[in-house]
Amino acid sequence: MPVVDQGGLLEVADLAGRGLIAGAVVVEPVDGGLGDAIASVQAVSATGSLVMAVDEEGGTVQRLDSLLGQMPSARQMAGHPIGDVRIAARQRAEAMAGLGFTMNLAPVVDVGAGPGIGSRSFSEDPVVVAAFGSAVAYGVLDAGLTPVAKHFPGHGRASADSHEELPVTPPFEDLEAVDLVPWRYMPPGTAVMVGHLSVPGLTDGVSTSLSHEAVTGLLRREMGFDGLVISDDLAMGAVAGGMDIPQAAVLSLRAGVDLLIVGPSDGVAGVAWELVMALEDGRLSPGRVNEAVERVLAQRGVDPCGFEWE
Repeated sequence: MPVVDQGGLLEVADLAGRGLIAGAVVVEPVDGGLGDAIASVQAVSATGSLVMAVDEEGGTVQRLDSLLGQMPSARQMAGHPIGDVRIAARQRAEAMAGLGFTMNLAPVVDVGAGPGIGSRSFSEDPVVVAAFGSAVAYGVLDAGLTPVAKHFPGHGRASADSHEELPVTPPFEDLEAVDLVPWRYMPPGTAVMVGHLSVPGLTDGVSTSLSHEAVTGLLRREMGFDGLVISDDLAMGAVAGGMDIPQAAVLSLRAGVDLLIVGPSDGVAGVAWELVMALEDGRLSPGRVNEAVERVLAQRGVDPCGFEWE
């Protein structure tokens, strides 16, 4: 999935018509023509319905406030009754669905307000984060959209902003008692976004988004998560500062991630070609790719056995 503003949806339509993408992440600026622009992309997709996602967290990260109005931050939401938060999340997601979105890249279930997080976190208390994070996730599900909990395994107490550099979290044994708690309370149907984090005792200098130990080992095997796993944007400094995006895409898919966010749309063809080359030279196994494709097609509501591929 490339990251584009409303104007960039023209290029997304071209990519969709060529079957090169699973969807897109939309950022501001947007205007009243957004719904029509999204509908146009869906109409030309060569591979069926696409995932149309947006970061609509509230507070400092809300892409649709110019169309839908202001939304409180997670920290502000935590001062309201949980039932009211669920209703508000549902109402916002219903409005998003009316524009053509299928996925909200929220809630943030990081414990703590470290660099890059701040008021995006509900609390420093993992129980509070679990309660309000699950309320938002349920509200999004109530509206028929997919919520995406982020940033696994926990960015709230990390050392830096992953937009700029690779942050280091507390040691893994400390994460188990604090940062991993909210993930166990997310409702079925919630996807997980893996952050760009170095976890001492788990990944040791490798980003979690590229780590088999973090995604397949911890999230899938130890925690039993069998839903859709999404990467954070691979164009962020924590990853792109050390390697090119196509290389990172191969490593992320191999680690167990299903759906890749790959930054600007002009890099999509390069990522697609690198994935093909990785299949041919053995860096990626067909079984791992098929597993990811199966989850992504299920998310999109596309039956590969019944779809007439163009």
